Amino acid sequence: MVGIFSCNTRESLTFEAYHLSTDNLSNCKNIDCALLEINLLRSIKDDQISMTINKEIENTACMLLNVGENESENTIEQAMLEFNRSFIKISNEFNDEIVPYEANINCNINFQCSNLISVLMDSYLFTGGAHGYGAITFINIDPYTGKRFSNQSLFKEFNDFERYTERVFRSKQEILEHESINSTGFFFENDQFALPENIGFTKDQIILHYNSYEISSYAEGPVEIKIPKEDVTPFLAIEIE
Repeated sequence: MVGIFSCNTRESLTFEAYHLSTDNLSNCKNIDCALLEINLLRSIKDDQISMTINKEIENTACMLLNVGENESENTIEQAMLEFNRSFIKISNEFNDEIVPYEANINCNINFQCSNLISVLMDSYLFTGGAHGYGAITFINIDPYTGKRFSNQSLFKEFNDFERYTERVFRSKQEILEHESINSTGFFFENDQFALPENIGFTKDQIILHYNSYEISSYAEGPVEIKIPKEDVTPFLAIEIE
């Protein structure tokens, strides 16, 4: 069990870890199935806010497991079944030539205070091909509503923060101001800097995480920029203690 305590006099939120795997799939007793290891968190308090938080976490895991063109499933159990069905379908087509699909998802609280819970979801999926795909997903949650913050809603002026971050990015990557943002091999769309989809928080830093393929090749790996919290505070729309 993981205790998450607020930074003021508000009642604490307590989270527990729960585990699901291939063993939870009833149709996998006598046939080869996908390899699934899913470790998530859920708030144990019985109220609407906790239910909303839990659903935000579950929905993200379902989205990560969705390997088809349809919308992601509504529950993690359904998402696991559908992921396994995808493997069984292709396995039946190609018999023993297919390496089992694999999915590993792990969930942790990266940072919390009275105004923010920042959840880190670390995932790895293999669905054939030369290699699997690992990714980091941040879920920033409003503890007062249980709903997920959009990246834009975290900042007073999103465009101002983006311009500031570009200066930081160029400095860390040694790209001069007058040079193309893609001059060292990145592939930002339309040669324009953009913030990553995943923005997370720690006690002392804000993390800007570009997963593989987002702005660089798989071989180059993910790109992560960490900025001290005090440098980011003037841009934030919420108070981070």
